[in-house]
Amino acid sequence: MKTGPVLTAPAMRLMLIAIISLTALAAVLWLAIRPVAPGSDIRPLVAQPAKLWPQLIVGFGAAILSGWVWALRPRDLATRLFALSGLATLTFTFAAAALDVHASGLADASFRMVLMLNASGASAFGIIFIALFLVYPGHLKHGRILAAIIGVIFGLWTLLALSGHLAGHLASVHLITTLEMVGIMLAVAAQYIAARHAPTARAITVWFGLAVLFGAGGFIVLNAVPNTFGYPPLLTAEYAFCFFGLIYIGVAAGLRRYRLFELGEWAFRILFYAAGTAVLVALDAALIFLFPIGPGSAFGLSLLFIAFAYLPLRDGLARRFMPRSRLREDELFGAVVAVALEASRRRRAERWAQLVTETFNPLETTLDPAPVDAPEIAEEGLTLRLPAMTGIPPLILRYPWAGRGLFGPAQRDLARRLIDLMAHAEASRDAYDRGVAEERGRIARDMHDNIGAQLLGALHSADRERKDLMIRETLTDLRDIINNASTPGLDLDETLADLRVETADRLGAVGIALDWEMDIGATPSLSTGGTHALRSVIREAVSNTIKHSGAKTMRVRATREGDVARVVMADDGRGLPSVRTGRGHGLANMQSRSQSLKGELTLDGGTGGTQICLCFPLAPVTSNPPTPSCEEAHG
Repeated sequence: MKTGPVLTAPAMRLMLIAIISLTALAAVLWLAIRPVAPGSDIRPLVAQPAKLWPQLIVGFGAAILSGWVWALRPRDLATRLFALSGLATLTFTFAAAALDVHASGLADASFRMVLMLNASGASAFGIIFIALFLVYPGHLKHGRILAAIIGVIFGLWTLLALSGHLAGHLASVHLITTLEMVGIMLAVAAQYIAARHAPTARAITVWFGLAVLFGAGGFIVLNAVPNTFGYPPLLTAEYAFCFFGLIYIGVAAGLRRYRLFELGEWAFRILFYAAGTAVLVALDAALIFLFPIGPGSAFGLSLLFIAFAYLPLRDGLARRFMPRSRLREDELFGAVVAVALEASRRRRAERWAQLVTETFNPLETTLDPAPVDAPEIAEEGLTLRLPAMTGIPPLILRYPWAGRGLFGPAQRDLARRLIDLMAHAEASRDAYDRGVAEERGRIARDMHDNIGAQLLGALHSADRERKDLMIRETLTDLRDIINNASTPGLDLDETLADLRVETADRLGAVGIALDWEMDIGATPSLSTGGTHALRSVIREAVSNTIKHSGAKTMRVRATREGDVARVVMADDGRGLPSVRTGRGHGLANMQSRSQSLKGELTLDGGTGGTQICLCFPLAPVTSNPPTPSCEEAHG
């Protein structure tokens, strides 16, 4: 059974972080609402001071966003450190919130424990980010060793300060966090210098570094530094914590802009599902707790909110941040067909590269030195490899959407659809090219067999009337060749009717009578080639009668026997004994035409005149038509 995205391993890891965060949030909220003294009423959440909410929002949001990143890449050192920074932020913000809402109600031991959580969380945040920038986006030389040494130094300093073994400024946690901020700045500067020849890593360093410097640095400048030197803070800690939110907001935006931690579209989908679940649970609990309504009604209202508020917001965010092709689905078809119809192979390759560039917007498009047989994702989504096609070399696409995303299964499937569509379009183009080549061959063959021979005969004819007749026949054949290239075939009876009119005109011009009898009945349409072949045979027979027979009458009988059509053409002239021996192009042309009809042609040219019989099947070839025979027409 296929499970949904909520049940995937990344979502379960994110749910673990969410449970920890929600448990801490519930503990702080309980401290906020619990009675001050035995017998007193619970203090409603709406009566809590406004400074409570920024601390809770920043801490909870930091834990969820950093946990989301870690849930997707749990084995990566950078994401582990980032997740720890989120838990550290949750620790010092929630501890500060607990002190604000119920400091007087805490026992001494509890009060001291909350103070230590606040101080240790703030110090741990600085240590973690120094270590993070020593290993990300690139591992600096001896980065892990430096991170361990710095962590031990600041960790021992914090422990000694909290245990009361230090006095004066050395015991100030504000001094510790200020110096840690200096360490973060130095680590960011080192990463920037190390990435001077790597544009992508440098962009990550700038984006992520600025987010941390403005976030943590804002708190340090406005609160920690003044406290360190004995001055009142420019902004109280409760509101200065909001600057830490800039770090995690910046990282969330950077995931789309600079591939921070190399996460892709699937990460946002998991986050959307998990966030929807969290919103549903939190809203359901809030409605039950804050308003006098039952669980069923609260759950129903929560579902309505998800349907009418969260889902449209999710779709809007998906359209805004998730990468999309520049071309719509309906435009892709036309673009692929345009590529396939390019006559030049060079232009076809260029147009294909342009199409995939517009579809995936990669930073790099290069030839693949090791071609693959099908689209393949490589380098953890950084690269998409496309196979070669007819006349198109294999390609490698790197850093999709201008380096703001990763290739995933959806993009691989889209590439497969494009390649399949391209193959289909190329097959159609090849079939079209073959058809054009065959039609050109037919025209060339007809021009050679009929037009060339007739013009040559007219050129060498001394008889003016015969010359004129041959030129008229040539013009008729030329017109037929041209029209045959663009007009569909006719029904057999229509074709024979047209030929009857034409034959009567040709014979009448030389004083030969025509006796035409047709009993063909309803017949299927002939193909374009079949129509032309039948015309050519009858015209050639008429031409032979006019040129060689000296006949006074020509008889044509067209009949049908089952699925076989029989056309018998005979004259009362002197016959054509020379044709029997197989010499001359006329008989060869007629035999060729009869073969294109899948038929049989016989000739009887005795002294009583000439008789030509053409038999051909009317049923399609795929229907196993009967073998035509002209034996019955002899005699």
